Amino acid sequence: MSILEEGKPRVLKLADGKEYELPVINLTTLANLESSLGFGLGKLQEKIEEEPATTMRAVIFALLKVKNRKLTIDKVGELITLEVMSDVSDVMSQLMAI
Repeated sequence: MSILEEGKPRVLKLADGKEYELPVINLTTLANLESSLGFGLGKLQEKIEEEPATTMRAVIFALLKVKNRKLTIDKVGELITLEVMSDVSDVMSQLMAI
């Protein structure tokens, strides 16, 4: 799954078994992500190294809240278990490659 591909909706399956739709990654999505995180994407790698769990949870929450307004950051953290970490890591890797 590439979050950068256009076409069919991209989803992230979390620990509750539900598939959560991710927004299309475009300049607006990236700008909103930076705004939500409070730092630019250029610092994402540094933040991941300093605070991996906090940063990963914040990024996934910022992406998911676009289409899932009822989610909270704590709920997203609870839904990211070891079983789904591989898919979450894929999303993070694709964002860091931008």
